[in-house]
Amino acid sequence: MLIYFLYKVIFQVVVPVSNGVKTVRQNMEKMQQQQAEAIKKAQQASTAAATASKKEAPIEAEYIDFEEVKKK
Repeated sequence: MLIYFLYKVIFQVVVPVSNGVKTVRQNMEKMQQQQAEAIKKAQQASTAAATASKKEAPIEAEYIDFEEVKKK
């Protein structure tokens, strides 16, 4: 009777719980990896945008004063 009870506890409680913990842990690791990749891509995009804006030469234009035109 004790052996049957131990068998039931092990295979109906311990094994399913350990499998559940394993799958939850794997899902958490996948999510963390995806988040790390997204952060890395965002940082690369921001640095690329920053370097692109630095490379462009500023446009130098001559300032012309506004003069009002009077009708005759």
